[in-house]
Formats: sequence, structure tokens, C-alpha cells
Amino acid sequence: MSAWQVRKEGAPEVYTLASEADVVTAMRDGHFVPFDEVKGPRDEFWLPLETHPVFAEAALDVDPPPPEVTDETHLDMNPLIDVCLVLLIFFILTITYASLERAVDVPEDSPDEKGAKKIDYREIKDRVFKVIVKMDGEQPVITIEGKKVPLDRVYAEMETVIGTTGRKEMLLDIDRDVPWGVETAVLDAAKGNKVHNIINNQRPRR
Repeated sequence: MSAWQVRKEGAPEVYTLASEADVVTAMRDGHFVPFDEVKGPRDEFWLPLETHPVFAEAALDVDPPPPEVTDETHLDMNPLIDVCLVLLIFFILTITYASLERAVDVPEDSPDEKGAKKIDYREIKDRVFKVIVKMDGEQPVITIEGKKVPLDRVYAEMETVIGTTGRKEMLLDIDRDVPWGVETAVLDAAKGNKVHNIINNQRPRR
């Protein structure tokens, strides 16, 4: 009795079985499926089991292979990565925009430096609130509309004054020896309260 050759569809590896019965048994046991290929001792070409005249009938009785079960525990990280990248770009743009919005417009040099007309407070007092920043020894003293205010309360006090008076312009009278960080904090508080005009009465720095 001549041997039969069987191979998986498209695979190079060939299995040799002794008889037709062995091929049928192997197919029914699930080692081969109907679309795997077989070549008999008198066959010139490889044929699928399901179309071979010897095994076609037996192939009809073979149940199709079960569908491949996907691992449900596997998590596809690609959509999550895409969302994280979009959020990262959004936060970068938001922070950049907020930084630009909080940028401090430094007032121009004082009138004395430029030879311009000196500010007359009486002419503008009805539309401005006055902020005075001077040094008392090593400590800056901040006065808003005559009231001494600690640095950490400058924003809140400006908010109160603006809400009470409706004045959205600020006259800033600042001593030349006040540290730049204190001046920046005062200007930042004004910017945060949407003060649209800052009149600088600052004396020249040393």
C-alpha cells in the first residue's frame, strides 16, 4: 500500500500517512482541516482534502475549526496614547496662552526722564486710584488709596477699590529703591484686575 502525503495549507512541511483511512482519521481528529492539501500515490498535483475525490465526502462530515478566540484582557493602548498626546498639546497651549495673558506691560519711563509734562494728580484723581510703594529701611511699604496693604493682599485690595470706585486706571508712585520683584507683583495684581491704564510716577533708578 502506497503512502499519502498531507500538508497544512500553504505550509512546506509534509506529513506521510500510510493509508487513506489514516488520512480520514487524522482529519476527523482535528489534525487536518478540509482545506489542507493532500497528494496521493497516483496524484500529480496537491489538492485540498475537500475537493479530492477520495476524501471529499469525509471532509463534509468534519466540523469547521472553531473561530480564533481573541484575548479579551488585551488592552489596545494606541487610542489612549492618542488622547494623552492631544491633552498634552491642549495643556501646553493653555499654559502658553495664560502666560501671555498675564504678561506685564511695564510702564514707560517717568516724565522727569523724558522731559514731558509732570503729572498733575488733581487732573486725574477722578479716574484713577493711587498706589504708592516706598521703602522703609529694608521693607517695602505699599499704600493703596491711603491704606497700607501687605504684598500678599495687594490684589484683593485693588479688587475692592475698583469695585467700590469703578476706577480702572492706576497712578503708580514708586520709590526708585523698591526691589523689582515687588514692583512686578504690584503690576501683575493690576493686570489681574484688568486695570487698562497704568500711569507711572516712578523716579529714576540708581
